Amino acid sequence: MEKRFRDSCLVCSFSTAPPIIKLSVDDTVVVDPGQDVVLTCEVTAGFPRPTVTWSRYPGPLPLSAQVRGPTLILRAVTQADAGFYNCTAFNNVGNPARKNVNLVVRTMTNLTFQITPDSNKDSETIQIGRDLKLSCHVDATPQDKVNYTWYKNGVPIVNSDNLILLRSDPEMEPGTSSLDIVDIKFSDLATYSCMVNFPGSRVPELRADVNISQSSGKISLFLICIYRI
Repeated sequence: MEKRFRDSCLVCSFSTAPPIIKLSVDDTVVVDPGQDVVLTCEVTAGFPRPTVTWSRYPGPLPLSAQVRGPTLILRAVTQADAGFYNCTAFNNVGNPARKNVNLVVRTMTNLTFQITPDSNKDSETIQIGRDLKLSCHVDATPQDKVNYTWYKNGVPIVNSDNLILLRSDPEMEPGTSSLDIVDIKFSDLATYSCMVNFPGSRVPELRADVNISQSSGKISLFLICIYRI
């Protein structure tokens, strides 16, 4: 009888363990506006069974957020939904387990175009044989994923001796792309376009056109338009 009692007690014994979790996504998730985002915080260890909660910094979870067990669902995200989302698992054994996800929602606004030298200033003129810099900058998130493409009369520009492309011009604001026209010739008189986009994204492209022409012996530049495609 005594041996049977000991055996039954051994069957009932158990050990506790703190929670361990892993995320279904990378630490940083970059999405387009309007996309749905699903974040799952999988519990891989822990006894008793850990409880999983989701929170956000800064601010609370979006009103549209849905929490289904370990999964957080965000519908049709906007820039306002960007931020750090925190998954916490706890079971009162050891320390809670935490993982963070940085949600980045792509944005692209405020395309600006700069011409150096500035022909609008009396002290600065553009002449045949001189150099000219066209610079294009957009406020974007994430800035380092923006793609700039330059065109001359609708044809993509490739680097040459007198047309020099800079993806990130060290002389300009960070994230600015420049086209240096070295030793301007009559063949350089054309319409130049700067196209900005996120490759593979549904975020609309931005474009700026500038026309370089000659009139009455002077070279003139006209910023035709900046528009969203």
